[in-house]
Amino acid sequence: MIVSGRERRLRRLFSPFSGRTVMLPIDQPLTLGPIPGLVDVTKALPTLLAGEPDAVIAHRGVIQRIPAELLARTGLVMHLSGGTGLSGRGYAKTLTGSVGDAVRLGVDAVSVHITFGVAEEREMLADAARVVAECAQWDMPLLAMVYVHGGEPGSMPGRIAHAARAAAEIGADLVKVPYTGSDESFAPVIEGCFAPVLVAGGELGPDDGALPAMVEAALRAGAAGACVGRNVFQHEDPRRVLATLRATVHSPSTCLPYSEGVPNHV
Repeated sequence: MIVSGRERRLRRLFSPFSGRTVMLPIDQPLTLGPIPGLVDVTKALPTLLAGEPDAVIAHRGVIQRIPAELLARTGLVMHLSGGTGLSGRGYAKTLTGSVGDAVRLGVDAVSVHITFGVAEEREMLADAARVVAECAQWDMPLLAMVYVHGGEPGSMPGRIAHAARAAAEIGADLVKVPYTGSDESFAPVIEGCFAPVLVAGGELGPDDGALPAMVEAALRAGAAGACVGRNVFQHEDPRRVLATLRATVHSPSTCLPYSEGVPNHV
């Protein structure tokens, strides 16, 4: 069987044993500034990548500073959109790079952020569609980071399900969404999105046990893995958090034989 470039790149992001992934996004400083954990990103990178996430997500400037030896067991995703909190509308993103730029840096996938329910939604959708077209030219996988603003109390699970499906409809290969609060409410998000769904970690929490419990519930609902940033790099022991995440996501009970070698969700 002939494997496409897109499939080869996707396989580098997923464990061949579990068919799932643990991604580490470190793109937040473009929006939030030099936040704790990433003030000195060059110093932080060896510790973070020693935890062996399946992939790290970063903007171009950081990618250019990651020593190749740190990526021996970690895939690389270039984030192509951004907006700063200085504007007061940091959730309104614009493109900051192209798929061609990402190819030249040797990455395995690209990602874009789409905020639904805001005035700038139309522009972000147009930007994402443009990236989808570029990805098709280069056989490059696309991760859509999806968030939703507004709505009536209690409507968020349905709105997140709508946003996740919208991202898949325009051509995203993977979709990252916030957790909806329970595996029962998260299951419809998974069911309604034909692209693999990753659960976001959110802000650093005070309880070390809450994150793996949330990820485990998302996996029960059918998630393809986790995409956790601040709960890792702002923790006092990032390697321990990553080890716990990897143990949760790559549970032996869900592993595939290595000979099959194809992630469950790809």
